Amino acid sequence: MNFSVHIDEETLARVQAAVARVGMTRNRLIVTAVQEWLTRNEARDWPDNLKAHFANPAPSLMDQTLDVQQWRDALPDAAAAERRW
Repeated sequence: MNFSVHIDEETLARVQAAVARVGMTRNRLIVTAVQEWLTRNEARDWPDNLKAHFANPAPSLMDQTLDVQQWRDALPDAAAAERRW
């Protein structure tokens, strides 16, 4: 799909310098940048087992135990979070 984007002169000059440096087309660089931004910033959902665990407001301690590592896996990478733009 084609559409137009208006970019200020300073940003366009930076894009032009980048494409010359890396050898890709301007369109490919812009598409790649948008895809990478979406990968980092799209809404993430909780793992199904965490959603199921918290669906019950008072889960029994005798039920399956909750694996804390699943919490860590559900969180965005701290280094990636610092690189967001």
